[in-house]
Amino acid sequence: MTRWFCLLGILLLGACEGSQNLRADQDFGAGWDAVASFEISPRATQEYDLFLHLRNDNNYSYANIFLIARLRSDSLVLHTDTLEYSMADPSGKWLGMGFAEVKESKLYWRENIRLIDSLPYQIEIEQAQRAQGAINGYQALPGILSVGYSLAPKTP
Repeated sequence: MTRWFCLLGILLLGACEGSQNLRADQDFGAGWDAVASFEISPRATQEYDLFLHLRNDNNYSYANIFLIARLRSDSLVLHTDTLEYSMADPSGKWLGMGFAEVKESKLYWRENIRLIDSLPYQIEIEQAQRAQGAINGYQALPGILSVGYSLAPKTP
């Protein structure tokens, strides 16, 4: 039985190795308190779809989330978007994938962006969530465990 699981694990790892997707995540201990920044280097000059990934647990007390996302190359801002995503359905059930109380949401950000493999890029993701009636946002947004991005190359 153990040999069977080892063989299955090797096959699954081999199947994933050919994937061209790039992904990185940043974990938070006591809540999301700063801008999450990532350096990215595309593997080829081509078009990509860009996704954001959020992991939350039951300590997150909202049905949605507001984000400010930026794609930069050196000091030039290529894209800036203020985004709102649903995190729960109308009954309060968390959206996303996962077991128990931790859910991961894969959120579409940009489609068909052309990245050049010889240029450095940075992604900045900032939470812009505020309590109802509050002027200032959270110093540490509770319930968000990690944030990240992934790049998926477009197939011709």
